[in-house]
Amino acid sequence: MGLFKAYDVRGVVPDQLNPDMAFRIGWAFARHLGEETHQPLVAVGMDARPSSPAITQAFCDGLLAGDAKVEFVGPCSTPMLYFAVAGREVKCHGGAMITASHNPARYNGIKFCREDAIPIANNTGLADIEALCASAPEPQRPYRSELTVTLSGNHADVPAPLGFDARLWEGYMAHLRRFVRRMPEGLHVAVDTANGMGGAYLGFLRSLGLKVHTLNGEFDGTFPNHEANPSKLDNLKPLMALSRDMGCNLGIAFDGDADRAVFIDHSATPVGQDMVTALLGVETLRRNKGGAVLYDLRSSRAVAEAIEAAGGRAVRERVGHSFMKQTMRKVGCVVGGELAGHYYFKDNFYADSAIIAVIEILNAMGRSGEPLAELIKPLRKYVQTGEVNFRVDDAEALFAKVQDQFKGGKIDTLDGITVQYPDWWFNLRASNTEPYVRLNLEASTTEQLREKFDQLTALLGKIED
Repeated sequence: MGLFKAYDVRGVVPDQLNPDMAFRIGWAFARHLGEETHQPLVAVGMDARPSSPAITQAFCDGLLAGDAKVEFVGPCSTPMLYFAVAGREVKCHGGAMITASHNPARYNGIKFCREDAIPIANNTGLADIEALCASAPEPQRPYRSELTVTLSGNHADVPAPLGFDARLWEGYMAHLRRFVRRMPEGLHVAVDTANGMGGAYLGFLRSLGLKVHTLNGEFDGTFPNHEANPSKLDNLKPLMALSRDMGCNLGIAFDGDADRAVFIDHSATPVGQDMVTALLGVETLRRNKGGAVLYDLRSSRAVAEAIEAAGGRAVRERVGHSFMKQTMRKVGCVVGGELAGHYYFKDNFYADSAIIAVIEILNAMGRSGEPLAELIKPLRKYVQTGEVNFRVDDAEALFAKVQDQFKGGKIDTLDGITVQYPDWWFNLRASNTEPYVRLNLEASTTEQLREKFDQLTALLGKIED
């Protein structure tokens, strides 16, 4: 797979991504933005990976060589980078976050946005940036050592964590506090930041009056304890054990760059991210009567049903943050969510923010006086497989076969193929980054789910772990 993906740049260091390549990409990004703005101002942040400082230095050198102005904001989460671009008095023309998100430490990458934190994906500029790289000049070494920042110390207290830009942090904290309305009292919360950038939020959570019990709160981009991917159940097990041991009311797991969050309830049971989307939608509609709520097409039918029952308009979209954000803006959705744990907020530049999702869940618990499990209980109407991967050599041929076999259902191809029947449905889509197709299946009963899953498995082949 190439270095340029559907939504970002991501690859193994140094074989695919290294300082010289980062310089070329920085130069190309500056030229891309420069087509509309003379000397564009670009905010650049980075995560805690060992390779991030060198990649960041070279990328910033490339920006400068491409006639852009650089504001290096230092270590931060990806949502904090969005704030650096769009949330301050002096707005930037673009932003870049040096991160490989939830990927292992041997990877690194770059996430791009333009003004107002609008994402740049393959079909909205990333392909142009890739093409421009071929014209980049040779990098001038050594790279700019003054951009080096050592991210050290334990998790942060408010104010800024060690190594963070204090002025940016102060503004970002004020931005987050605008979402705080009614916090539950005396709540014990277990938090696993996976040694990633979510460690910056621990002090903020304590400042809300929560009793926070932490796992892997130190910044360490080698991710020594487990992958920074909360979508995998194995990575949630330490958090579930801590929550049980400490009698916590809520558990929160962040990914590596802290733009995704996964929740567990007071019984240490993971809560589906589509259920969280539905809850965020219902709660937000209390303040935004008749508003639109966005959800990705892998989500349970219960999501749209809950949104419509709350007087809102349910809007369905394909998977991917660039598609979600584009539709959020176009429709004016008040909130949105993806099954991967990205949650989007109109009042956060239509961008995703794990910590704002945490705040809104706490607001819902504080308003209702109910635990998360009770708030979610009315939404648990169906049974699901979750996302299951199958290794497939020819996805197009497989999709044609599936369409033929299930032609009695209602079929759409918004993202892969979705087949719907009155009491069950499934979506099958190709991965953007791996040679897999991903199946999501939902049914009315456990017996029906098992029957339909066996039927599909016979067609799709061997499950990939």
